Amino acid sequence: MMKLETIDFQHCELLQDSFQLLNLPISDYTFANVYLFRKISHYEFLTTDCGLFISSSNKQGQRCIMPLNDLRSCDLQTFNDLLDGESIFFPIPEAWLFIFPADKFVITSDESESDYIYLAENMASFKGKQYIRHRNHLNQFFSSYRPNDEPVSISNLPAAISVLQEWQDDSGLASDKTDFDQCSEALQKISALALWGTIYYIDNEPAGFIIGEALNTDTFCLHFAKASKKYHGIYEFMFNDTAKKLQSRYKYLNLEEDMGNKNLRRTKDSYGPELLLKKYRVSLKR
Repeated sequence: MMKLETIDFQHCELLQDSFQLLNLPISDYTFANVYLFRKISHYEFLTTDCGLFISSSNKQGQRCIMPLNDLRSCDLQTFNDLLDGESIFFPIPEAWLFIFPADKFVITSDESESDYIYLAENMASFKGKQYIRHRNHLNQFFSSYRPNDEPVSISNLPAAISVLQEWQDDSGLASDKTDFDQCSEALQKISALALWGTIYYIDNEPAGFIIGEALNTDTFCLHFAKASKKYHGIYEFMFNDTAKKLQSRYKYLNLEEDMGNKNLRRTKDSYGPELLLKKYRVSLKR
């Protein structure tokens, strides 16, 4: 027996508790991610006899099922019912793959869906050949600007929104082709969604911000990083400063996936990821 229910803020505590118990470093497994992208991915809360799941639709219109509990408690018939038709389990961490026997399931992954994982200490130091270009940009930034910062909060929401709007205008894209709406809602509900962030100022003008959240005990995920492009080197500065703020508490930073965007891939590669964290798709063998 299955029951579908549209995900909304009433599920916040339940889903946060579920994600915390799973203790995964994958960026998808947070309530903020699910809630903010609920309209795009059509997230629904799915209750079954063997536990909780989240149902969603990907860009190809395929139904994806995200487990919220130990799948070892489910039998093969439940898997068959959940994956009936063209549905898939996604995203599945590598540690769970043993649950799906090769004679009954097909397991695949797409590099564009992998999360970029960095050592916080590397991002905080920019040491080594990998970071020569970033060190140069950071030095140029400090030679031109004297930034200051404060935690993102409702009191500086207008300043953060002004940065976001400038970023959106500079993108040359319609807002429904970027994450403008999702980032705007994250800023407006930063406390309710248990997000953390920093807004940066240059000459008392809002210049950029970063917001994210802890994924588990040793990984922090940066969901949004937006800045004015008129400040050369500001992204290097924001990532470096954020890593310095977080490295005493978290070993890794997750900068999410590149979504197949070549420019985004080059940028994320340039920061020297420790690993690309694969997210697996599991479907029934036909």
